[in-house]
Amino acid sequence: MLEVATRGYLTATRHRVASPPPGVDRYSVPFFLGPRLDAAVEPIDLPPELAAETGAWDPAQDPDNPLLAAHGEDALIGWLRSHPAVAARWWS
Repeated sequence: MLEVATRGYLTATRHRVASPPPGVDRYSVPFFLGPRLDAAVEPIDLPPELAAETGAWDPAQDPDNPLLAAHGEDALIGWLRSHPAVAARWWS
């Protein structure tokens, strides 16, 4: 959501996992933090020199991963993409 608020100046890091060598256990402790589903993220005013780095970037127009200011809509899109069979059955 910081990516939406800063119009792309701050971006989310890509998730990546390094597998341990064979015979070594891998432990993972996921932590997810997000706003309430009814939250709407408003763009913040960046200093001009930082805003210039983002150009006219609109996070909602990214064809690969659109990010919407309404967090609940973003979450729904993510759930539907993660579970396409369920989405096709119930929300065609």
